[in-house]
Amino acid sequence: MPQSAPVFELKSGISDSITAALHALGYGAKELSGTIDFSKEFGDISCSVSFSLARELKKSPNAIANEIKARIKMPRHVESITVENGFINFHLSRKEFSQSVIVHASNPDSLKVLSDSGKGVNVIIEYPSANPIHPLHVGHLRNALLGDSLSRTYRACGYKVEREDYIDDFGLQMVQAMWGHLHLEAPSDKKFDHRIGKLYVETNKRMENADMKKELSDLTQLIEQDGTYESTLTREVSEACVRAQYETLFNYGIYHDVLVWESDIVKDRLLEKAMHILSNTGLIEKVADGEYKGCVVMDLEKIKDLPKEFRGLKENIKVLVRSDGTPTYVAKDIAFHMWKFGMLENDFKYTKFMDRQRDGTPLYSTAQTGERVEFGNMKRAINIIDVRQSHPQELLKIAFRGMGKKEIADNIIHFAYGKVDLEEGALAGRKGTWIGNTADELLEEAITKASTLIGSKLEHSKEDEERIARNVALAAIKFEFLKYAPEKSMTFSWKVALSFDGNSGAYAQYMHARASRILDDAPTELLSRSPKETPEISDSEFGLVKTISRANEVAEKAAQELRPNVITEYINDLSYAFSRFYDQCSILKADSEEEKAFRLALTLSFRNTIKTMLMLIGIDALERM
Repeated sequence: MPQSAPVFELKSGISDSITAALHALGYGAKELSGTIDFSKEFGDISCSVSFSLARELKKSPNAIANEIKARIKMPRHVESITVENGFINFHLSRKEFSQSVIVHASNPDSLKVLSDSGKGVNVIIEYPSANPIHPLHVGHLRNALLGDSLSRTYRACGYKVEREDYIDDFGLQMVQAMWGHLHLEAPSDKKFDHRIGKLYVETNKRMENADMKKELSDLTQLIEQDGTYESTLTREVSEACVRAQYETLFNYGIYHDVLVWESDIVKDRLLEKAMHILSNTGLIEKVADGEYKGCVVMDLEKIKDLPKEFRGLKENIKVLVRSDGTPTYVAKDIAFHMWKFGMLENDFKYTKFMDRQRDGTPLYSTAQTGERVEFGNMKRAINIIDVRQSHPQELLKIAFRGMGKKEIADNIIHFAYGKVDLEEGALAGRKGTWIGNTADELLEEAITKASTLIGSKLEHSKEDEERIARNVALAAIKFEFLKYAPEKSMTFSWKVALSFDGNSGAYAQYMHARASRILDDAPTELLSRSPKETPEISDSEFGLVKTISRANEVAEKAAQELRPNVITEYINDLSYAFSRFYDQCSILKADSEEEKAFRLALTLSFRNTIKTMLMLIGIDALERM
């Protein structure tokens, strides 16, 4: 069980001991989460609870820390306790804690589930939700990599995860792409998403023409009218584009469980059902006259507990259905989230969009004909959407609060991410500057650069070089995209991404390959020796032990805080800790058999741990580089 991981046992034991001491002192129960952590300054583990108590008790943190220390019963793995600068510091028994960590981490089965914090919680994660009118550019790629990493991490923490992709095949952009498909000469690109993307860009350039606007308006009606040639063709074109986009996603090792099409939300009358529910709550009304005559609107000022930033705004009337009957994005998003949380009966039918993705799993899709499949009806919905869409996402939550569905509103989570620039400049799909900067071309260039880099450093067969170059290229891109705080903008740099000097996917892969080579060269009998026969443990050895032990709580923290960059930071720390251990401790030529066996067990624990953590960000660990 994941909770038997040494790090959880250690911190739980320390927390229980401090809590007992606080009760014995008459201070009562205190919140200790966030106050107990590994320390670089004082002991191995430090607790800062004395600082919050100092304000309450009007005593110095140091005095309170000494009071607590005097009442603490020694937890498991702890050898001594000291107080310094107000911190309660726990010094671990190096041999005992190292033994526990190595027994746990040297067994790969122990790392299959890193935490049970998500047990019993069903989560739907939506990504990348790109329009089916162009190839995926690097902004979509950041979205997809964040979603993929979060899905992997949530599953490792015990959550039941449904990976969903929302396909917006209605609206002006889709109509523009279809006009181009019907009227312009198709480009020569091999991939369909590149061809339709260029047609969309060319159509967009003509938007100022009055006749063009009339044509698009007429085409919109034909596309949104069920059973027309234009409606059927639009679905075919959209599906062809999505299949091409999924070639890209598969190349990056990104997979989904279900596609939900916006057109099916409308055609299956989910939108109509959603509007009925909203109407019954009194949250919406159809306006009889004035500026919004004929529109179905939601007046935010009528909603109880409206957030301060939405109060008193001039535009607090939100149109959900226009006077011509066409729904807005907000209306369709409300209906979609009613489906996500199981509020709509008799929802979609499904077909298999792909019988087998490259990972062997099927990909389902909503459809007009098909069978019922258990999708949706989740307890939490995480939407990975550009930080610039924060306002519509907050409107969504306001609507559910207005319906009296506070629990649902609280579990709609906007995972906001910032824009992506390349060193050459920013991207903007509508203007077409993504041309040459798509996720496809980024990977092609990464493989070329990685192949040149590897070829200049190492000798391999042609087959091995291609395989390693592809893996290093993917690791470089994924690590670089995921190492930044999600909400921040980022600029992708080839020099940094392909560095073997640290804080990169390539560096982490190299450390794993180094450990693998050591283990391959080790005598089999030493690899099976019990870690109980432990010599004196050096600082670099114990530093690696402590870093390995943090893996479980790092995964848990990344899931709880929605921060894959917590994992990349840890992978870098782990790689540096192993590098320091490797530089300072002879492994295969250690002075004694006991030292050799211990260091090999520690190397095996490192290899298993870094392989597991790389998997959480979608990177394959390499045995040879």
